[in-house]
Amino acid sequence: MSLFWVGLGLTAAAPVLCSKRYRLHGPAWMYSLGCGAAVLGPYILLCTFLDVATLLAAAAIIGVPFWGYERYRAAKGQQHYTQGIMGYMVELTPVAVFLLLFRSFVAEPYLVPSSSMRPTLEVGSVVVVDKFSYGVRLPFVSKPISHGGAPKFGDVLVFRFPLDPAKPYIKRVVGVPGDNITYQSGVLSVNCAPAVREMEMPYDYEDEASGKLKHATYTLERIQGLQIGTLQDTDSSDFGVNTDFPAIPGCERNVSGISCVVPKGSYFVLGDNRSNSLDSRYWGFVTDKEIIGRAIFDINIDNGSLQFSRLSR
Repeated sequence: MSLFWVGLGLTAAAPVLCSKRYRLHGPAWMYSLGCGAAVLGPYILLCTFLDVATLLAAAAIIGVPFWGYERYRAAKGQQHYTQGIMGYMVELTPVAVFLLLFRSFVAEPYLVPSSSMRPTLEVGSVVVVDKFSYGVRLPFVSKPISHGGAPKFGDVLVFRFPLDPAKPYIKRVVGVPGDNITYQSGVLSVNCAPAVREMEMPYDYEDEASGKLKHATYTLERIQGLQIGTLQDTDSSDFGVNTDFPAIPGCERNVSGISCVVPKGSYFVLGDNRSNSLDSRYWGFVTDKEIIGRAIFDINIDNGSLQFSRLSR
């Protein structure tokens, strides 16, 4: 079930449960449940259309003065100023503040929207994004306020899509500043050292856009001391000079692929699903200011147990 339908269901149930009837005659838990749904339902609905950080920041900015005023009235022995749904929203303000700070400076979840990172990450996978390893950033400010490490080869990176910063993307770093990257006829090379294919086997998956079964080849590659599982789509051909995307400064396209020198403060990224990924081969480099964080864990529920798979070193 999508978040939209969860939010819609909670919003629809709220007027019935958070009503005067249950407030006066009980049961009290029903009234509390309804008022909670009246707060969470619209929030979840808005999360399907707006950035979560923006919603949390708005809730904190609006709620903190009311929350402080309620604490003042409580200290004076006075009744609550806000009642019902508004009262619940005000009481949840510390939660919004905590989540905003935690998501901004520690970690945040990211829901994988496409098959571009298969076989490593499937559609709907939830990953934990580390927000401090590359430097702490203030909410809505792209420049780091503290220095951290730099992305390394093989790191799984979450970043703002350079052509549409409102969209977060997830790809793997295969080129750091100064690297010479080539991707020719489906083979990745870093500083003239090509990836070595150690194993190949069939891999089928359902394409999320068309709903059709796609046939690919799972390939275990070794490059720069790492083993990376990738997919090569047997029904696709590599792009070259015929791509519709504009020229990339520092890169040269030819009939079989692309060659780039990664500039300072930038990174070359690829999806592990090499033939079904919109990445640096098409639109260019990810810069420092576009980085959101490093994906460190993939969270899965298998047979009722929570499992964590490490993504980045």
